[in-house]
Amino acid sequence: MNGGIYPLLGNTMRKQRDLPVTIYRILLYLSRMKDAENEKRRLTRIERAVSIDRKELRVVLDKLMNAGLIDEIDTAKVGRGGHKIIAWNITEAGRIWRSDIGRYIQLCQRMEFYPEEFFYLPSDAF
Repeated sequence: MNGGIYPLLGNTMRKQRDLPVTIYRILLYLSRMKDAENEKRRLTRIERAVSIDRKELRVVLDKLMNAGLIDEIDTAKVGRGGHKIIAWNITEAGRIWRSDIGRYIQLCQRMEFYPEEFFYLPSDAF
């Protein structure tokens, strides 16, 4: 069985987005933008910063909100399609989980499961 960079897990991991990294990147972006205006914490901004498709991102954001890791803020603005514009904030629990997930990613980097760039946002210049 050829497992690529995941020899113990088989080929299935290479074809799927890695959930811990996805969650970490969302929480990292919201943590960095916690003091920024609501415009920077909208769905489209998060989508661009973390390189996740909007439909997938919306599902993940809803699950993170239900878990108490982020809060949804109604900006009282309406988008071009008539939908409410929502901003997101990271909660204290979200900051703790971001730190824990970050340590997991670092462990996976040391074990050579993840490349070093997994620890950064795609929008970071390093």
